[in-house]
Amino acid sequence: MSIPWWSGVRGCVVVLAIGCDAGEAGGGGEQGEGVPVPTLKLRDRGAKVIGFEIVDVTIPASLHAQGLAIPAKLARPKWSKEVGPRPGVLVLHGSGGLLKMPKSGADDPCSPDMEAQFAGWAETLAKRGYTALLPSSYSARGFCDEHKDTARIPETFDEKPEVVLGRIYDADAAARFLCERPEVDCERMALLGFSQGATAVMTTLHWQIEPAIAAYRAAHPGEFDIEIPDLAPGRPSFRVGIAYYPGCGFDGFLTLSTGAKTKPTDKFTAGAPLFVLHGSEDPLIEHCSVEYGAGTREIQSAQVAAAQAIGDTYSVTVYPDAGHSFDSPGGSGSGGGHPGDAAARDAALLVTTTELAKHLE
Repeated sequence: MSIPWWSGVRGCVVVLAIGCDAGEAGGGGEQGEGVPVPTLKLRDRGAKVIGFEIVDVTIPASLHAQGLAIPAKLARPKWSKEVGPRPGVLVLHGSGGLLKMPKSGADDPCSPDMEAQFAGWAETLAKRGYTALLPSSYSARGFCDEHKDTARIPETFDEKPEVVLGRIYDADAAARFLCERPEVDCERMALLGFSQGATAVMTTLHWQIEPAIAAYRAAHPGEFDIEIPDLAPGRPSFRVGIAYYPGCGFDGFLTLSTGAKTKPTDKFTAGAPLFVLHGSEDPLIEHCSVEYGAGTREIQSAQVAAAQAIGDTYSVTVYPDAGHSFDSPGGSGSGGGHPGDAAARDAALLVTTTELAKHLE
């Protein structure tokens, strides 16, 4: 259920990081350059995107259930004329992090520069009329990359269920922050995530996320070294979610049972249309697709839809011969150099832009 425009503590825009004309390449370059993709139809007739900017912002701790302030990048279009609030997209990074590793001797936990993958996505979205918020979950916790920066990962972020839970709280705080932005229409927001961030898209959209958190906390009393609080009332909703190569098992957070004895309310489905985009050669596909693995979440979602007599919101597209992180810059992507990566990148971009335009219009 969408919530109305509401007031609260706004984060502070602190640094203008990037500004360029719409015809220029910024950061890592626009995703899928040369690929024809839909652009959001403007309700403000005559207004055109003439450029974009990326600024540093902080999502305040007051919005975070665990009291954590999260640095983020905010990418927003520059318009040829004044426009009203426009659609927003919350972009969630994967286990490689949002930001590059810091230079030797730097005081900050991470470089101020985004990884090329996310610089490209920020540009792509802003040029198409969306305000995009990209929170940096890792730099908020003092490290940059879950693979390269292991020595700095705190003990409270080292267990898979804790990582899953932490990203849920981060996405919740970021959604509230994005909803508050004066340039964003809170009734027209989308989720876009990659790998671990795509898993966070799925858990954030889970139709029973509040009961699931409460049930998990009750089942594991005193077991973890992090708080597992409830989400605050009145959280914003999303019209659509797009999940690039997620792990659909959720690392113990939500049951994988598809049996009849498991209540439908304990099974996964999304509270908004969810598009899972995966590669056939990615091992993370196991619980995402019945064609390429157990397909647990696809089965559960169909079971919930049947039990509730509602439409099934789960859709999965699998690209042949594509691996993990197939949309990353650098030729055929970084999914191990799989032969289908480039084709998957372009096809997934078309799905992404089409569904964003369809659901946020």
